[in-house]
Amino acid sequence: MKTLLKWPLIVTFGVIVVRIVLEESGAPQAINTIVGVVWLQLLVPVYFGLVLANSTELPRFVTLAKLVVLYSLCIRLMVLGSYSLAYVFQWSAPRFSVEGGGVVGEGVTTLQGLLLTPASNQVFWVIGGVVIGMLLGSASLAARSRLGSARSAQENLD
Repeated sequence: MKTLLKWPLIVTFGVIVVRIVLEESGAPQAINTIVGVVWLQLLVPVYFGLVLANSTELPRFVTLAKLVVLYSLCIRLMVLGSYSLAYVFQWSAPRFSVEGGGVVGEGVTTLQGLLLTPASNQVFWVIGGVVIGMLLGSASLAARSRLGSARSAQENLD
């Protein structure tokens, strides 16, 4: 299970770093939106489902659930860290501003900037990521499993 999580988490960390660099260097919002972890939170569970469809040694749906939950928690902890860093370094990207739901601006206390606001912003994304990830991952797992079963049946007939 660790090996399935390793590369998606490394890629996610890279995407987070690239997005922060793009935002702080003044890249257009359209580019910043494309370079985001939300896309990965949709694609990685599909990857998990496709890989697990070929597995015979692990309980597939249970393993998928564990992977999706762990992945969602880990990436959201990384994003939480980026918001905390935004507070410390007073980053200027719109998503980090108080008006954008972030932590940079007037009246933000240290506790709010480092923990409360980033954590509360992430609760929705963890829950949503798990629900959507399970739906997409389960669909890809089921589709790949059925496709494999259909191929096996066809080969047995031939």
